[in-house]
Amino acid sequence: MSAFNLFVLVLLAAVTVFALANPSPITIRFLAWEAQTTVAVAVMGAAIAGGLLVLVSCFAGQMRSRARIRELQAMVHALEARPAGPAGPLPDENA
Repeated sequence: MSAFNLFVLVLLAAVTVFALANPSPITIRFLAWEAQTTVAVAVMGAAIAGGLLVLVSCFAGQMRSRARIRELQAMVHALEARPAGPAGPLPDENA
């Protein structure tokens, strides 16, 4: 298990203990929206929403990286397909 995974598990356990130790009802207000809930639900909801935002952010970065890898692989294949001989101009990277 990596250190990051261990850190996330410890953080999740701490958030869960905090949420369950504070069962009092609270009112959450956001713009025109208002909801009555417990501290446990609010904290766990915030943790889940934060995790989903991180997941979406990582997914977007991974898709950009994959697109760049495909571009570079195409450039490598183009360079490998060139006949051996005097070096000519390299293909335009921004094309």
